[in-house]
Amino acid sequence: MRCLLCWRESRTKEGLCFYHAEAYRSLSEGYRRWCRAYGEMDERRYLERLLELPECGEWVKDVAKMELKRLKESGKVAEEDF
Repeated sequence: MRCLLCWRESRTKEGLCFYHAEAYRSLSEGYRRWCRAYGEMDERRYLERLLELPECGEWVKDVAKMELKRLKESGKVAEEDF
């Protein structure tokens, strides 16, 4: 099976390659750290802010876009927010 975000082989239950899986793990840990440091923050807002950061890597941005899409499809984000 291929990664949901690229052509590499998927090796995780999420369907991500090693690199995108690491980016996913980093995003999750980063969100928890961000909330501890700055107080609660909406997950959508966190992901959108990451996409604006020039120092944020492409794999992380790929995963952030995927997660934003997931939030939108699950109804946790209003259509007009995009």
